[in-house]
Amino acid sequence: MITITNRRKPEPADSIGWEHDESMVKDNEILRIRDELERNPKGMTIEDVSQKLSMNRGTAAKYLNLLVVSGQAEMRTLGPAKLFSISQRVPLSQMLSVWTDLILILDADLFIQQVNDALLSYFQLERDQLMGVQLTHSPLAQYFNEDHLVTLKAALDGEEKIFEEEIEIHGKIHSFRIKVLPLVFDQGGKGIGAILIDITGIKAYQHDLEGKVLERTELLNETNVELERRIRESKKIEKALLESEEKYRALVDNITEVIFTINDHGVITYISPAITPICGFTPDELLGRALADFVLSDDLVSFTKGLDKSKSGDVSPFEFRLVAKDGSLRWVHASGKVVEHPGLPDGYQGMITDIHEQKRAEDTLRRANKQIVLLNSITRHDILNGITKLLAYLDIAKRQTKDPKLLDLLDKEKEITNTIQRQITFTRDYQNIGMRPPQWKDIGTSIKAAAADVNLGKITLSVNIGKIEIFADDLIEKVFYNLVENSVLHGGETVTTITFSFKKKGKSSLLICEDNGKGISKEEKELIFEHSRGGRINYGLFFSREVLAITGLTIKETGTAGSGARFEITVPEEMCRGA
Repeated sequence: MITITNRRKPEPADSIGWEHDESMVKDNEILRIRDELERNPKGMTIEDVSQKLSMNRGTAAKYLNLLVVSGQAEMRTLGPAKLFSISQRVPLSQMLSVWTDLILILDADLFIQQVNDALLSYFQLERDQLMGVQLTHSPLAQYFNEDHLVTLKAALDGEEKIFEEEIEIHGKIHSFRIKVLPLVFDQGGKGIGAILIDITGIKAYQHDLEGKVLERTELLNETNVELERRIRESKKIEKALLESEEKYRALVDNITEVIFTINDHGVITYISPAITPICGFTPDELLGRALADFVLSDDLVSFTKGLDKSKSGDVSPFEFRLVAKDGSLRWVHASGKVVEHPGLPDGYQGMITDIHEQKRAEDTLRRANKQIVLLNSITRHDILNGITKLLAYLDIAKRQTKDPKLLDLLDKEKEITNTIQRQITFTRDYQNIGMRPPQWKDIGTSIKAAAADVNLGKITLSVNIGKIEIFADDLIEKVFYNLVENSVLHGGETVTTITFSFKKKGKSSLLICEDNGKGISKEEKELIFEHSRGGRINYGLFFSREVLAITGLTIKETGTAGSGARFEITVPEEMCRGA
């Protein structure tokens, strides 16, 4: 007997009264008996329970029998006496979570009490959309007609039924073998269980098999005895297929990604029909041949390395180009894992995904960016040449006049022109952000290389960092250059040392740059990262924050005014290695 703990649906107000009180009394008495049985695992007789709990013998017998019926207790005979003990059961939710068939549990009023993960995934629903909702008002209602509801309600009278049904789900017809059976909840109430077994693949195979049997029958014109023998063989095959249904499902062909398996020699032992739209070959044309035979020769090295890494446990996909049947090339990526078979060499099971359109779009975008960068570079060069000439003419104009007002105007024009020149120069660095993929950068080496371009004078640079790498944009050295230059230019005459250090902070890490200069006031701590401040252009720290943000790194100033500046770069755990 299967027992289920059901979640109660709200009761109408007019049902609350003496019946509710009586139900509570019964539940309390049953709970007392359960507690007593748990304290006596060797078992108790009706007399034991009656005396222990000061309960009428007939009442004790009734509640004990109810516990047995609901599966919460077990009864065995010991001579003339009946000995009751608590049942040892596995929680229903735990059982359902490992069940691959679709399971639906209803109470007597068809309110949904439980569903398993397989059903939620199959119908693409969330658990909250179903739990406690009446079946006829739930998202599943569209899949159950009146005949189904009659069959479900018949289970309340103890009638178990198995039938097959075709159901349209998300525009596709699926075949199911549906088993409806009666259940009893912990509280003694009746319930209904429905198990939906997907037999779509078996039906397709069965249909194909029946066609082959008929074709062979017509061709060979066998005798009745031979025909009966073949039918019996077909029935045996069908039975064997049903018994190995779980294995068959692992190779379903209803997804767009290509499922494939290869043996330890790289030979294809299975590949799904989804391969045909990608490269034109049918599965039959590929079976028995090495997968590497269809990889572009230029990609064989990366394909082999990617496959070896995947076999060693790396879950990231690896890219390569397949040579299609018509000679064209198709970009794909693959991932998978080793499949172990006792007593046999290990195989490999994986998935191939078509990324050709994605790659083509990336290539188009890359070429467009290259053209834009080239155009920007030419335009910037022409503008800077013009600015250089303008500055020269401004200097000539200043030498040809002694008018104080005119000289003041010329100085302002020159200052504005210099600002424009710095802005145009800044665009050269900013346009390169993100142009190249981020890489693992050695922090110590990058800091020292950046500082070499700064005139430190008498300032000492200290880099207290081990062999630490961070995943960052290729312009990370420009960030370190800006930090060092910022200390030199704005730290004041008190700056004698600039120190870089690294430490763990929870799951993340901190890369710290600090000096012993005049520091930054509280009001300025956020403003220093703006591209303009107080009417002055200040691109260095603004640029640094943008570069760091590409790979999720952040920067803030945490120093104390008068004691020196302190910049903290927070590095997420996955962006750091070697710490």
